[in-house]
Parts: sequence; structure tokens; C-alpha cells
Amino acid sequence: MSDEKKSGCGCFGGGIFGSVGAVIAALLSWSVNHSLLWALIHAFFSWFYVLYHWIQYGTIMPG
Repeated sequence: MSDEKKSGCGCFGGGIFGSVGAVIAALLSWSVNHSLLWALIHAFFSWFYVLYHWIQYGTIMPG
């Protein structure tokens, strides 16, 4: 085994920013689609979906 620490951003943002992005994406997706499957898919893509939602609907916060 290697004693080296693994560093990097991870998948789609990683760390706290990736987690926050995933939660925001899931909430936005749920508010639009009311589908758990789509919410999970959009949470995986996190900030990419948040950006898409902002461009498509003109808002970040669901309303």
C-alpha cells in the first residue's frame, strides 16, 4: 500500500462544493420533474445541472 495521500477535486466538483451542488441540483430537479430518478441523475451531474437550470429557467432557486 502507498502512504501517499490522494488529492484532487474528485468527480464533478468534489468536497463540500460538490456536495452542495448535488443537493441544489437534486432540489431543482425535484421542483421541476417530481421524479426521484431524475433528481438522483441531476445530483450526479450537480453544478452542470444547476448551470443548465439557471440558463433554461432564469433562476437558481426553485419557486
